[in-house]
Amino acid sequence: MHFISLVAFSFTTAITVVRAYPITGDSVNCRSGPGTNHAVVKSYKKAQDVTVTCQTAGESIFGDNLWDKTSDGCYVADYYVQTGTSNYVTTKCSSGGGDDSGGSTGTGEAIVAEAQKEKGLPYVWGGGGCKGPSGGGFDCSGLTQYAICQALDKTIPRVSQDQYHSNLGKRYPRAEAKAGDLLFWATGGDCDNDVVHVGIFINDKLMINAARTGTPVREQAIWTSSGGLSICPYIMRFT
Repeated sequence: MHFISLVAFSFTTAITVVRAYPITGDSVNCRSGPGTNHAVVKSYKKAQDVTVTCQTAGESIFGDNLWDKTSDGCYVADYYVQTGTSNYVTTKCSSGGGDDSGGSTGTGEAIVAEAQKEKGLPYVWGGGGCKGPSGGGFDCSGLTQYAICQALDKTIPRVSQDQYHSNLGKRYPRAEAKAGDLLFWATGGDCDNDVVHVGIFINDKLMINAARTGTPVREQAIWTSSGGLSICPYIMRFT
């Protein structure tokens, strides 16, 4: 937050609004919300310029509670951004800093990141929820509920059948899936009535899920049918 010049001269002195600023730390995390309890979406290198779209109050970092939302859609502590001041240099983020466009504070990548933090924990039937693992682990829908709670500060239903039909998200054809969307499987392909498994889409080849007893939370190839289960034609997006 050291001083940089914002002054341009013509016949008179005028203030030029500058919205791209360099990062001062060696590796600074950009998070899904204004605080270190939010998932890391990406990191910036020292001296990398970031464009600040809005600012909001959040967790205090070395006495500075201002957080800057960047053009990447994530939040970085203003302490590590060389704006030249500890005050606002652009507009306040709406919805209490949640999102200047009025949407969710998080991203699909943040959902994936939260689930990846739990890799290696065992599958536990009925395990997990918004507060984290229970009984030492997660089941499939406990993991998805947890990841979305942490990344988006949004509580979705606990079981996979209800997650598939939840009005808190939006349904899209599976071919349009993006990182953080939920994939579902149903007995005999009956997705209206018998959804029994859910995972988190990473990319066209991979998902992360808590699959079954004896396997940990892990990334694995997306499968379409196995053991009487078939993948559902739609995904749910909660971002």
